[in-house]
Amino acid sequence: MLEAFHSTERGSLQESTIRGSFDLDPDLVWIDLISPSHDEQQWVVEAYGQNLPTLKSLEDISASARYYRDDDGVLHISTYFLTKNRQSQADHEEDANGQILVSAQTVAFILHKNRLFTLRGQKMVSFRAFRARAHRNDYDMDYKDPVWILLGLLEAKLDELADILEDVHKDLEACTTEVLNNHHREYHLDLDDMVTRLAQQDDVLGKAQLCLIDLRRVLNFLSRPRALGSHIYDVDLRELNEDVRSLVEHNAFLFQKVRFLLDTTSGFINTEQSDIIKRFSVISSMLAPPMLIASIYGMNVDGLPMAQGLYSFVIVAAIILMVFFAPILYFRRRGWL
Repeated sequence: MLEAFHSTERGSLQESTIRGSFDLDPDLVWIDLISPSHDEQQWVVEAYGQNLPTLKSLEDISASARYYRDDDGVLHISTYFLTKNRQSQADHEEDANGQILVSAQTVAFILHKNRLFTLRGQKMVSFRAFRARAHRNDYDMDYKDPVWILLGLLEAKLDELADILEDVHKDLEACTTEVLNNHHREYHLDLDDMVTRLAQQDDVLGKAQLCLIDLRRVLNFLSRPRALGSHIYDVDLRELNEDVRSLVEHNAFLFQKVRFLLDTTSGFINTEQSDIIKRFSVISSMLAPPMLIASIYGMNVDGLPMAQGLYSFVIVAAIILMVFFAPILYFRRRGWL
């Protein structure tokens, strides 16, 4: 899929209809390619002479080659975007347990003086949000300059990360209530399922941390004196860097909360297992004396006390019951049952 946008007189972005390379005119400021076909890539080459990387090469690119400026002054940036995976999007962006499932997708930015090319493997919420914002031109920006489009997309990425971290925080608050509520934990909560939920949240936070650190590197690269060729973007870059710093701190706090809940849940699981083992031990202790007496009187030998007589069976049964219930009373007094 290939989508193209031009800047209107008031500076907002307006989508253009593209049917072939002949529609890719010089006034277009943003060319957005989503899993492009070979023909669509060829249109870009014919119209602008811009060769595009393949989606597979984006995933295999080394960390040292993710941000650079070529000999023609064109900026090349490959950065991670955190996206809800397709299965979770089909299920209202959550799995059966209400967990958010995400994946980190690489997006390529190729910034020319008058035009921005973006290449990605799938549709993303952050891109859709930026397009709506740029169409309304909420911030009164002049999107004839493609640098503002690049910064706007990075800001939309940051907003999406903030939303995901907020969802994680809400779910962790719910997990905290479930784990620490004694009645709910004992009668309704499956602790093994809770461990799985927390492991999924830990995975989301790990991917969010990857995206945040990657975004910080992008912003540091763009802040270099020769990267963008002007100081008019410095204020926006500093604000984005400050937002990244705040989210990194919030992400670290959520990591600690997940670790606390995992440790607490594991502790409750160990306690339950200890209680089960203790009950089996108590039951074995209760059954051992009656079984011993029954086995002695079950031997086919002479001379056993109270083995003969009218009331021998009653007396032996009474002894067995006494040695059976005596440990029960003792264990109850000690709080073991």
